[in-house]
Amino acid sequence: MKVLVTGGAGFIGHTISKKYIEKGYKVTILDNLSTGKKENIPNDADFIFGDICDSKIIKKLGSFDLLSHHAAQTSVTFSVKNPLIDARNNIFGTISLLENMKGKINQIIFASTGGAIYGNIKKTATEKHKTNPESPYALNKMTGEKIVTMWAKQNKTKATILRYSNVYGLGQDPHGESGVIAIWMKNILEKKPCVIYGDGNSVRDYVYVEDVANANLLSIGKEGVFNIGTGIGTSTNTLFKMLRPKEKAIYKKAREGEVERSVLDASKAKKIFYWESKTRIQDGIRLTFSKETKRRKNNNE
Repeated sequence: MKVLVTGGAGFIGHTISKKYIEKGYKVTILDNLSTGKKENIPNDADFIFGDICDSKIIKKLGSFDLLSHHAAQTSVTFSVKNPLIDARNNIFGTISLLENMKGKINQIIFASTGGAIYGNIKKTATEKHKTNPESPYALNKMTGEKIVTMWAKQNKTKATILRYSNVYGLGQDPHGESGVIAIWMKNILEKKPCVIYGDGNSVRDYVYVEDVANANLLSIGKEGVFNIGTGIGTSTNTLFKMLRPKEKAIYKKAREGEVERSVLDASKAKKIFYWESKTRIQDGIRLTFSKETKRRKNNNE
């Protein structure tokens, strides 16, 4: 199987790319390295430096059995401050990619967001839950879903929408505004204070990146919209105590566009392609922290 992974040098994309390669698939990665890192690219993958908005590059890519579309602007806070850039990446970029891949793919897996697209959720959200985007990022991802679904129908291509909850794990960029676990781990290792935005009572569904990669593998050949999460909510205060049980955080004003509660029901994914999260957050944090500590030690030697 030939697979094109856009954003394959990024946190989630490179983990998925490695999973495809382990399965024996031939992987091509397209990434402009705006947030992705060249060292993330697996040795066995073909790499093309380029942007999804660049028609000349897309047209030269050739045909693929699967397009795994993970190139995106992923920060809610950034999207509030820079809505045009977010729209450029998450809407126009998706349209450009698809229009230049007509007749060249059999299935598209589109990385969407369950962590933002539903808005504030009092209960655990299934795929039937009403969408209520509260940031440009969430709105543009929801629009991207509709674009992909419509395009796939018109071009007789399978469309798979994966709505991720809050993904964490080794390789997540700690230098941006999203990915609180990565940011806090970096601060802990560098003996810096950790910041909580808001009162710390906001709840998220944290899913381990290796579990997300497995969802991408198992969903090949399936169509529809699927939540990818654990179904378990963890407050920011609780998360902080897992990492720094004997210390206090610094609290600052809540950021615009962030929802208060988001937990996903992934029972549809379990029913259709037998996926479920295997990693408890306590174990995922321990694994990530251990690997990150070892990585830093090796880099310093």
